[in-house]
Amino acid sequence: MDPCGEPRFQIQEQVYVEPTASSPGFHTIVLGFKVSHCLILEHPFEGMGAHRLKAGDVLWIRCFKEKVVRFRGRVLRVLREPLPMLIVEYPKTVEEIDLRESERKKVFLRGAFLDLKERRSDRAWEGYILDISETGCLMWGEFVHLVDRDVLLSFRIPWTGELIKAKAKVVRCEVTDKGVRSGLKFLEMDESTKEKIKAFMKVLDERTDVAKLISESRT
Repeated sequence: MDPCGEPRFQIQEQVYVEPTASSPGFHTIVLGFKVSHCLILEHPFEGMGAHRLKAGDVLWIRCFKEKVVRFRGRVLRVLREPLPMLIVEYPKTVEEIDLRESERKKVFLRGAFLDLKERRSDRAWEGYILDISETGCLMWGEFVHLVDRDVLLSFRIPWTGELIKAKAKVVRCEVTDKGVRSGLKFLEMDESTKEKIKAFMKVLDERTDVAKLISESRT
């Protein structure tokens, strides 16, 4: 992610608050702002679990302009009257999210991953890899990961059954009514794992029977 200049917001602009220890991720809108001072967001108290947010909590917020950008802001105040609102620090800069550091291939592979901070059975999940590259992948499932959390991802290559395990960092997470989409960036891979993923990507480049790949991965 590269730093950009000071952001410009618009009233009713939609933004996304990423999951934190205090709250699941949620979409909201900009109600108002004072440049260099604060940003006022609508606070969806009902049914979102976001009621646990309090002054002092740090949020990562994404907005969708010409490119996807994100910024870090501390909650200044939480208001319920006259409207439910979050008053957040106005960001000095934003970071551009490079969602595609390398070309990704669309797949549908069953994968599992373990939270490396809390190595417990209830912190392990299964989901599906929707696209993949040599540097990361996009996961879909029914789980919420905290951004910047390290996980251990494992999946099998469909036509060989070879198991690949890779440490990754959650760089983005979005909760939708169709499930949770998590962007993972691979970290600290040994040469053997790197070569396995490169070989996997090469085969994906050469294969044209994508439907067969998807069918194999579901069995």
